[in-house]
Amino acid sequence: MKICYVSSSGGHWEELMCLSKLFSEHESFFVTEEGGQATDSKLTPVYTVSQINRREKKFVSHLFRLFQNAKTIIRDENPDVIITTGALIAYPFCVIGKIRRKKIIYIESFARVNKPSLTGRLCYPISDLFLVQWESMTRHYKKAKYVGGIF
Repeated sequence: MKICYVSSSGGHWEELMCLSKLFSEHESFFVTEEGGQATDSKLTPVYTVSQINRREKKFVSHLFRLFQNAKTIIRDENPDVIITTGALIAYPFCVIGKIRRKKIIYIESFARVNKPSLTGRLCYPISDLFLVQWESMTRHYKKAKYVGGIF
């Protein structure tokens, strides 16, 4: 099985790295934002894309470019599963992955105790498995599985 791990840099990347036991058990590759912790990591291969912020002036064109990046990376790597901890970088990968019939596993951020994230709300309907780290989040995501903290 080949797994694509996707997350933005910072805390989302740190959460994703908590799954490191899986990295050696399966063929893996990683996607994150330029300039983040991935540059210091020994993980390979790592694809980096430019950071995206929904408040930036050229958000729509940037999001379109991110969809193009996702399409190319998923086509070239052909993963069986996409696992993500968010944030916005994850959405195009989940959408393109779903179109290409890949399994999508979304892990809502540990920081989300009472209120869903935007990316979580966007990815929830297309996820094959949606995991939350706080039991309180199951009231927002009825089909989510509560797994506790992954830290």
